[in-house]
Amino acid sequence: MKNYNKSSLKAIGIMMIIFAVIYALVGTLALTGVVSGALPGHESEEMLIVVLGYAVALLALICGVVCVSGNVGASKAFGIIFAVLGLASLVYQQLTNDTFSTFDCLAMCFGVAIYSVASRIEE
Repeated sequence: MKNYNKSSLKAIGIMMIIFAVIYALVGTLALTGVVSGALPGHESEEMLIVVLGYAVALLALICGVVCVSGNVGASKAFGIIFAVLGLASLVYQQLTNDTFSTFDCLAMCFGVAIYSVASRIEE
């Protein structure tokens, strides 16, 4: 069962790397005005949301590499970081812009999944 969970962690890690690339590309396209409505807050160039978006993309890339490499302790830490950052970003955007960000929701869900799988591997 432990090998199955490691494979799950690696699969989520690959999804996180893809998520990071897509998040950074869509964020850049939203900033330049090519895409509208994809990332709330990017179009209005609200600095905190833009910085948080690129920070999440960078952390997602690092987290994906850590998960693929199989480092369970670091994966678990990144999972809880993503769960908390995703929730904080969702609440912040809801309160300030009255919008919902699918990307932040995905980040939160990936964080919970990584934390859950890494916790099972540690047992």
